[in-house]
Amino acid sequence: MLIIVGSPWQALLAKSYILKEKIEHPQYVIEKSSPKSYAEIIKILNVGEADIRITIEWGRLSVLSFDKAKKASAYIDEILTNLKEEYFQKVETVLVFSEQTVFFKIFYDVFGDTKTYLKSEDGILDYLSKLKHHGVTKKIAGYLLMGAKTKYYVYKSYFPIFRKVIMFRKMTEVSGDQYVPLTSLKKEFLTVLKEAYALGGAEVGFKDKDVLLITQSLSEDKVMSLEEEMKLYEKFIQRCNDLNLSVIIKPHPRSYPEKIQALTTLTSQHVQFFEDYGIPAESMLLSGKFKEVVGIYSNTIIYANEFFGVKGISLLTPGVIDLLKQKEKKRFDYIYSRLKEYFSEDYTVFQ
Repeated sequence: MLIIVGSPWQALLAKSYILKEKIEHPQYVIEKSSPKSYAEIIKILNVGEADIRITIEWGRLSVLSFDKAKKASAYIDEILTNLKEEYFQKVETVLVFSEQTVFFKIFYDVFGDTKTYLKSEDGILDYLSKLKHHGVTKKIAGYLLMGAKTKYYVYKSYFPIFRKVIMFRKMTEVSGDQYVPLTSLKKEFLTVLKEAYALGGAEVGFKDKDVLLITQSLSEDKVMSLEEEMKLYEKFIQRCNDLNLSVIIKPHPRSYPEKIQALTTLTSQHVQFFEDYGIPAESMLLSGKFKEVVGIYSNTIIYANEFFGVKGISLLTPGVIDLLKQKEKKRFDYIYSRLKEYFSEDYTVFQ
């Protein structure tokens, strides 16, 4: 089996599937977004270089300038050459998480339906099909105006090609024969999580806390100002103070220095800051005694109840959406409606 992995979360699910199905000698394509992400993927999968068929460098596929588009086209040619290797010709089954990546589009363009494809979900984005279209115009411009082979970027629904689709919730695009509940991997998922992240005492910093507050990249992505984002967290922390609940704040990996500084001002006797990016939120939920995990639209708040017995809470309320600029308001209205449609039983919204 060939497994295409592009994030630590995908690696956790990939390893869980391998254990569940007793897959022998899996081989991998690793989609590398950063050295840190790559290192985490290797640690979770516990694989050597001999098991990695190709490492895809995301940064080499940019088409934001003529020079980059030219280099991206050359890199795609390099990938196409690699796919001529005997292994890729002979492998029969492919497990993919994000079917919208450039590599999978290239792979499917080359091999089509000669392979058996399986899909395991990549998290909340799988339920937000409209957001998968973002940036398509820019990418088509790269194809038409800059001569890059970015036809591989353009959004396409691949659900019909998969023999199995492993997801937390069944989508309308997935047939009953295709659908496999993600919860069927729960036992293996928890086992992999324990093995990959032996905390070695790091849990002392959060093991007795009641609430895990996961910040997200709102101000980083210009969704709202830092001041507005801080007000959002302050309001929730005040609610926790009123209920005598202790809080641990876990910053987003892309948090910039000003945001880190602002978050530290929220700390108190009952509110602590936990800046350890090597420990994922899932590992914290498994090792701690949390009652609640709080975020905006994080994977963690959706899976927390089923996987860890922890209540998930979203801060994405209609009131918060009204604070956003018109373009972002439409986007988050859509996210809010989809979360409600598929996950209303799994988390609550803090008003």
